[in-house]
Amino acid sequence: MDAREAYSIKVISEIRLERLGLLYGETRIKDNDYVTTVYLKDKPILEGKISLPKFIGDDLYYVKSEGSSALMRQSLYGEPQKVVELGKVLKYEPHGKGLLILGEDPLTKAEKDAPLVTSKRKYRFDGRGLLRTRTSLYLFDNKLRKVIEGDFDVTDFSTNGKRIVVSTSQPDDDVGLNALYELNLDNGEMKRITEKEGSIVALTMNENGEVAMLGHDRGKLPWAIREVILPEEGKRFVCGNTCGSTVLTDIFDGAKERLIFRGDEILTLGQIGGEVNIYRISDGKTEKLTHGQHVVRLFDYDGESLVYSLTRPDKPSLLVRKDEIYDPNPNFKGAIPEKVASSIEGWGIITGDNPTILFIHGGPHTAYGYSFFIEFQFFAQNGFNVIFANPSGSQGYGEDFARRCVGDWGGRDMQELLQFVQDVKKQYNLTKKIGVTGGSYGGFMTNWIVTQTDVFSAAISERSISNLVSMCGTSDIGFWFNAIESGIEDPWTVESMDKLMKMSPIYHVGKVKTPTMLIHGEEDYRCPIEQAEQFYVALRSRGVEAKLVRYQGDGHEHARKGRPENMIHRLSVKLEWFNAHLK
Repeated sequence: MDAREAYSIKVISEIRLERLGLLYGETRIKDNDYVTTVYLKDKPILEGKISLPKFIGDDLYYVKSEGSSALMRQSLYGEPQKVVELGKVLKYEPHGKGLLILGEDPLTKAEKDAPLVTSKRKYRFDGRGLLRTRTSLYLFDNKLRKVIEGDFDVTDFSTNGKRIVVSTSQPDDDVGLNALYELNLDNGEMKRITEKEGSIVALTMNENGEVAMLGHDRGKLPWAIREVILPEEGKRFVCGNTCGSTVLTDIFDGAKERLIFRGDEILTLGQIGGEVNIYRISDGKTEKLTHGQHVVRLFDYDGESLVYSLTRPDKPSLLVRKDEIYDPNPNFKGAIPEKVASSIEGWGIITGDNPTILFIHGGPHTAYGYSFFIEFQFFAQNGFNVIFANPSGSQGYGEDFARRCVGDWGGRDMQELLQFVQDVKKQYNLTKKIGVTGGSYGGFMTNWIVTQTDVFSAAISERSISNLVSMCGTSDIGFWFNAIESGIEDPWTVESMDKLMKMSPIYHVGKVKTPTMLIHGEEDYRCPIEQAEQFYVALRSRGVEAKLVRYQGDGHEHARKGRPENMIHRLSVKLEWFNAHLK
């Protein structure tokens, strides 16, 4: 399998149960871009850079993204008409007074090129660049006007056509803490609903105006489990070990967290280890609606029918409705990983006594699981064993487990991964060389692990961390995230900087002997490219074999939804590196 073939899959990217039938999107890569075909009752009706299709009355609305974002309207028998054009359109819902739209103002070239003057710590953000415009709430009723704006983001909203609730980053925009407010559309007044701030990742309202949110209200705790919270009723529920999903995949479906609230039923996702299923909350009880070793990605529910998409290790994307399963990739079947007996949950695609690659996930509070990975299948097809696991810090095993790596990155988590490698070797009688790779926190672990052991014959570190001190001042979240993850309050004291440096791979770079490739996006603001530059220059200066690969135009998501040609190149250079050093 070559890298281009690896990305030839199609994925379900939109699901809506409409009065006229099932509306869904299918996304593929075409001509170095992502193209979506929208189907209504299994018949194609639209194609292009399209997202968020839905019917309002008898008209089909959708967002067309070509540079800017245009909200389009099309009658069944008419030509498409542009409703509004913004820099981004993120969500829209009908209201009694017009159309509510969550989005950002467009910027002219002059505005994009102008000097940026800021007094905030969060002045840029990964995937958005310099924050020259903020996410606002608009009302369109023949003309467009902002109803909420400021030097903060409106992160979500929900309405039943009368009442409007919004989540914003007003409580602490620098850190990104959210609170929930009710908006009076007549006078613009906002009444705070939630007492405490936290992370609100999805928001919904039923027909009666009752509100539910997905997230937590415990401040800046990256490892906190997510709950479904009814803030005005004082009720909260956990689905599985955490609500929502943190299980990773590199398919490009663009799935986001979602809540559905109809009548007295709330539907959301819930995670247990590496499995993600749909749960229903009703009458104060939580019920699991789907079952299986898979990861549900998208879903919709109209009070009677439930339709959803899922990914499995052997199948990139499946659409499930009643007892019918649609497979957009009928001729593709991936290898199914086997469970590995170890102290942590882990899996392996074992192709024989071949070289082995350990993959380390990012986060650290995410997880591997029963999802499809383009990269895993690619390396298995090219004669490698692929192994992956969820060490301390991973989400899906309870909050205590997720908290275990805090203040100890590269400690217990590394020992668990090293033991996992030994368990794999023993269980499958593997004798060939072993490599290691990972991104983000997984890139930190890759950098760290080669400073601590020579077990691995080659390493590839992506969007990585090498210096926790410099990252505090260069990352969009580093000034608070690095501090709390390292177990310190103020990263700028001498004592704190000393701890951060000793926890940093760059501090121990003199011990590295492993050939190491560093891959990074030029526009990564989460783990800025200076992190790779430091480690690369240090390795080369000390005579260690090293390569640096930089991708223009890509940010932190370069391996999951970056520029397609870059993603194809990335897999190719990774294969070349591991072929050269492991085979």
